[in-house]
Amino acid sequence: MGILNITPDSFFDGGKYSATDQALIRLQQMLEEGADIIDIGAESSRPGSRPLPFEEEKKRLLPLLRQINENFPKLTLSIDTYKPEIAQLCLENGASMINDIFGLTKKGMAETIAGFNASAVIMHMKGTPLDMQKSPVYSDLTAEIKDFFSKQIDHALKKGMKQDKIILDPGIGFGKTLEDNIQIINKIDEFKKLGFPVLIGASRKSMIGSLLNIPSPEDRKNGSIIIHTLALKNGADMIRVHDVKESKEISLILNAFNNL
Repeated sequence: MGILNITPDSFFDGGKYSATDQALIRLQQMLEEGADIIDIGAESSRPGSRPLPFEEEKKRLLPLLRQINENFPKLTLSIDTYKPEIAQLCLENGASMINDIFGLTKKGMAETIAGFNASAVIMHMKGTPLDMQKSPVYSDLTAEIKDFFSKQIDHALKKGMKQDKIILDPGIGFGKTLEDNIQIINKIDEFKKLGFPVLIGASRKSMIGSLLNIPSPEDRKNGSIIIHTLALKNGADMIRVHDVKESKEISLILNAFNNL
């Protein structure tokens, strides 16, 4: 899953792809590098970020979606949003997946996705982007995330979503300490016991900066590749990445070894 942020304030590539023509060039590049899915985000969810008004998110997304429909009609397109109204708009305009950092907890989101027979990424987050990294504490991290997933899977199915349309994301960096993030990578098999594909997104995140003492996301590519290699080796089915070419090479090499 290749990340395409069309925000001015994302933690890594904010402002690079805000213009539609820049976004389309980046999208084409990621497809050529081997991305299977493009995940578009119009609202930053970096730690400390505040909610974006509906109209502004719509304004950022619609022109790009129209151009994508015209130029990439067969693209598997995911939208990173937690607003049911935005999900509706995007599913009407060519998206087939919603990547929801609030894990379908917003009223109407599951019903909206079910109405289009679309896929959903149910992500776990403790708190909100504004406060999620202010001393998050768990009594049992893995159990709490699994309990959340079980509840939201049940909710999604009751609202009409199909079982094969659900993907789970434990939420690296979303209300997690460094130790929590490491535990998640080591416990992917526990999340897979729920019976759904697991997505891991650690690309350029602060856990890499903490492990390697690298403050700038610009310098965290190698760490991202290593973390995602571990995630895939531990059973992750999907990785959400900025560095598509290098990440595709990971999967090709791992697949070759696994097929021997």
